[in-house]
Amino acid sequence: MEDMDSLEDAVVPRALYEELLRNYQQQQEEMRHLQQELERTRRQLVQQAKKLKEYGALVSEMKELRDLNRRLQDVLLLRLGSGPAIDLEKVKSECLEPEPELRSTFSEEANTSSYYPAPAPVMDKYILDNGKVHLGSGIWVDEEKWHQLQVTQGDSKYTKNLAVMIWGTDVLKNRSVTGVATKKKKDAVPKPPLSPHKLSIVRECLYDRIAQETVDETEIAQRLSKVNKYICEKIMDINKSCKNEERREAKYNLQ
Repeated sequence: MEDMDSLEDAVVPRALYEELLRNYQQQQEEMRHLQQELERTRRQLVQQAKKLKEYGALVSEMKELRDLNRRLQDVLLLRLGSGPAIDLEKVKSECLEPEPELRSTFSEEANTSSYYPAPAPVMDKYILDNGKVHLGSGIWVDEEKWHQLQVTQGDSKYTKNLAVMIWGTDVLKNRSVTGVATKKKKDAVPKPPLSPHKLSIVRECLYDRIAQETVDETEIAQRLSKVNKYICEKIMDINKSCKNEERREAKYNLQ
């Protein structure tokens, strides 16, 4: 009887061991399935992240292509000697009756990089008369200053100097390129915009200069698109110089 009791005691732990072993193996199998599922989910997330990144790059590329296409259209219109139809009547009226430099121009259409009034015929440009050079559409500048401008290095300096020749510093300091108030100052008052017609003359002169250096339409479009930026910088430089001069005078008067 004692041997039978010992045998039963030995059998019960064996059955319990096997049950525990089966449970352990089952849990291991479930763990493997969970790991596989986790790995599959991770791969899916990585794939989705790649797709999102590619999508973002695609959106950015599409935007760049649209901008480039617009610039190429601007250059083509300028080269063909025509601008957007919506602005032709305005250009005609400006050519027939040039506006005085100091007249308020709040009602003028704000300029954009895609605004190109119809340029004057080539034969009508760069003619000399009584110490003046005709830039087209009734815009004249000093001949000596014009020749000095031709040896200016860089599009930025060329554009800024040409803007001073056409408008003068007194006009530029009281104008803005687009007529829109700056967002940097809450109480900023918008200044009258520069004449889109004269801005188009600046672009035409810069275009003629660039066309002598390259025939790459993409490069031409990119360089022309910076005209507004250059003139805006020049206006800021003029105003900064005026403020510095006022401070010096105020300091001198106090002494």
